[in-house]
Amino acid sequence: MMVIEKTYDVKIANREEVARRISKAVENPRQVLLICTSLNSWVAMNGLRGEITIPPSLLERLLAHYSRQKS
Repeated sequence: MMVIEKTYDVKIANREEVARRISKAVENPRQVLLICTSLNSWVAMNGLRGEITIPPSLLERLLAHYSRQKS
């Protein structure tokens, strides 16, 4: 998520919470990559800048989808 912050000049207000939720929900690094790639796309497509918060509903959808995928 630090790469997302640097690339798009944003500060993810709930970064620690998001990282904690991801680490508890996934089983392998590929799942982390897929979730973070999706978050990257979300930031890019919405043209977000400044301080942002990743919506819990978005995170839950990503976790539900990608935590089911095995390597």
